[in-house]
Amino acid sequence: MNIRLKIMAVGLALVAAVLALAAANWRTTSDEAVRARFFAHRADFERLVAMANEDNHLIRIAPDFTWLDDDSSWPRKDVGISVLRWNDYRQLFQRVGAKDGVLKGTSPTRVIFPIASGGLVPTGFAKGLVYSQAPLSPVLKSLDKRPPDELFDGPDHNHVLVYKPVEGHWYIYYEQW
Repeated sequence: MNIRLKIMAVGLALVAAVLALAAANWRTTSDEAVRARFFAHRADFERLVAMANEDNHLIRIAPDFTWLDDDSSWPRKDVGISVLRWNDYRQLFQRVGAKDGVLKGTSPTRVIFPIASGGLVPTGFAKGLVYSQAPLSPVLKSLDKRPPDELFDGPDHNHVLVYKPVEGHWYIYYEQW
């Protein structure tokens, strides 16, 4: 029984450490920090949007996996792009600080760059940049604080996706689930 208590204590300490790291990551990723990253690496972000749009059969491109529009299993033989192309993505991800790569959304079509993310399944958050030709909403003046409760949806009222305009077709986004 003494061993069980030790195991439980270690498990709780690990959970607390992960949650503390996620909270610290959130606090350090302000709207201004995301905006500054965008302007410091705008050409690279725009190149990534162009590449992602060219590779229209891919819906997720990460440094270590891809999702095709008809197959998200991993590992698989057909990653959807050449090794050279994937290495180009990896270099750009590293330069812009998008360690999780890029996702493509629909309705409206958009290219999503998670910059900061945290949490444990089934809850978490992501904050980053998004490119969309269509206007996105709802738009808030700041994503540095919790969005209003009335914007949360889902069966448990725990999901929210909000935007803050940066410039042109670029937005900062915050999503919580």
